[in-house]
Amino acid sequence: MGERREKGMARILLQKKSNAAVWIAPACAALIAMPFWTAGLFNVMPFSYHLSSESMSKAAAEIPVASFYRLLAFENKTFQQSSHMKQVDTMQWVDAAFNAAASISLRDPRTFLGKELPGFSIYDGRILIAGEGTNYTNMPVESAEPDPKSITQPPVKETPEPTPALYKKKILLYFTHTSEAFTPKNGQAPVNIVEVGDMIAKKLQENKIGVSVNKTDIGEILNEKGKRYSASYEESRTVVASAQKEIPSLEYLIDIHRDSQPKDVTTAIINGKSMAKTVFVVGGEHRGYEENARFAAALHGLFEKHYPGLSRGVIVKSGSQTNGKFNQDLSKRAILIEMGGVENTLEELERSAHAFADILSQYVKAEQKE
Repeated sequence: MGERREKGMARILLQKKSNAAVWIAPACAALIAMPFWTAGLFNVMPFSYHLSSESMSKAAAEIPVASFYRLLAFENKTFQQSSHMKQVDTMQWVDAAFNAAASISLRDPRTFLGKELPGFSIYDGRILIAGEGTNYTNMPVESAEPDPKSITQPPVKETPEPTPALYKKKILLYFTHTSEAFTPKNGQAPVNIVEVGDMIAKKLQENKIGVSVNKTDIGEILNEKGKRYSASYEESRTVVASAQKEIPSLEYLIDIHRDSQPKDVTTAIINGKSMAKTVFVVGGEHRGYEENARFAAALHGLFEKHYPGLSRGVIVKSGSQTNGKFNQDLSKRAILIEMGGVENTLEELERSAHAFADILSQYVKAEQKE
């Protein structure tokens, strides 16, 4: 009886082993094939569905090319002879690791506090080109919503008849924040941002550059429509698009602002004279922003050549706390400039307006002669 029972148990165990073998083999095969199936799936699926990581992309961008060559050299000795095989900055690897894991950059202190401190997001943005003295502690600050009682209206002036232009493509100067004004502490009367546009336009016309100044009061439109100050760019977009439709040759779109930073940040001494510094702002949330960035970089380069120290550099802005486009998707030659700050004087602004018109004229002439 005991012997029969033992034989029965042995038969059951043998059958279980046989059944296990039936599904273990296919399971192992599936595990081996899974990576290949996954790779094939990612290759055939539409690009818009691919997995991506902004943090990983930023982290990878921080790692120098020489570091990748160093990794390849472990497997292929040919890369050891490459000219790229220079000493690798270990700090860049550490910074990239922190960026990937926690979106923190050891070289950018804003990333430690930006999501924790209220209002710290006003410093959001990426320095594409740093001008003299520019760093992440003195980024341009957009003006707060103005008190209606403090709004300084520009003096009523007739726009002079334009001088015949020698170049087909023209410049549009406009003002998204028409309420911005300069209130110097030397007792001068406030200067409205629209007056700065007139200064620039006058010099451009003297240089035979076609220019149109649109003085539409965006603040008044917002009040009429009952919209918030944050909708300023929506309304200025309509104004710019309408101007382009009326004058198709408008290709260079310049939105003129003034910074809210103090005078020590927004002022430079150039050739012994005090001048209001200019910073170029590029919206990074549209496909063609690289063209606008190249335009801004070229103007910065001309500033560095003819008025070294007058440009604060080129800033790219994007994210939930900013507009991100600034109407710059309407042209490949569209930028926003912050000329001077709230404390700059009329004389400083005039000198800088003429300097900006000078370098802009040089750019337009060079580009349209090509």
